Amino acid sequence: MFKYADDSKFGRRIGGDNDAARLQLDLNGVDRWAKQIGMELHPHKTVVVHFGHNNPHYQYTLSETEVMSSGCVKDLGVLINDKCTPEDHVIAVAKKANGILGQIRRTTVNRSVDMVTRLYKTYVRPIVESSVQAWDPWLRRDIDIIEKVQRRATKLASGIGSKEYEERLKICNLTTLERRRERGSLIECFKLLNGYTNIDTTNMFSFANERHSLSTRSATGALLVPKKSRLDVRKYFFSSRVVNIWNELPFEIRNAPSINNFKNNYDLYTSEDWMI
Repeated sequence: MFKYADDSKFGRRIGGDNDAARLQLDLNGVDRWAKQIGMELHPHKTVVVHFGHNNPHYQYTLSETEVMSSGCVKDLGVLINDKCTPEDHVIAVAKKANGILGQIRRTTVNRSVDMVTRLYKTYVRPIVESSVQAWDPWLRRDIDIIEKVQRRATKLASGIGSKEYEERLKICNLTTLERRRERGSLIECFKLLNGYTNIDTTNMFSFANERHSLSTRSATGALLVPKKSRLDVRKYFFSSRVVNIWNELPFEIRNAPSINNFKNNYDLYTSEDWMI
């Protein structure tokens, strides 16, 4: 059982009738516990998501009412589908962000570069970057859907709408959203590896110096070990996709003394001013 605020989740690997029966017993136990403390669980506000290609899709009940199945649910603000791909969330946030852009276009008269950029950073970009470490897309189709939001935003600025996207970005002092997502993932990785969060990273990352005692370049540099992945779901999961780009960073950046120092050094590294 996993619980956050008033949201609760139950999960079990289902391989047959016995596993499904155990999960149903868990649901029955929670239902009894809720009734004992005077709380009522709402079956119609509960959904079942069947993950996996070979999932037998058993039916479950709560308070003697069948729980409906769904191929996509929202969990802590992120849409999760039964294929564990970010496409549903990408479409949803792009639609919401484009709606905000439409409101900005209809309600503003002054569309100077500075004004449009400020409005975009304040009201639009946070929508397409919220919790992005959990749903960062890997298919070019999904990446382009998100990037089109910023393309449209930069076109709103007066006098630069006819210019190429890369030139508009320079004028607005912006970078691509794809590059920003990579930066955000590296910052989160730095926080995790240096204890700036309360998340247990024991099973998330493996270090090269933990595999042997030899003084190799990867061991002395405290590099991460890439994990072998068969499925894209695992290959592009945060703790897997961030390993290679983390290892490519210079030693000085990976061993920054603070978060702000890491950000500043990384921004300098990705600019043309980094000196090796």
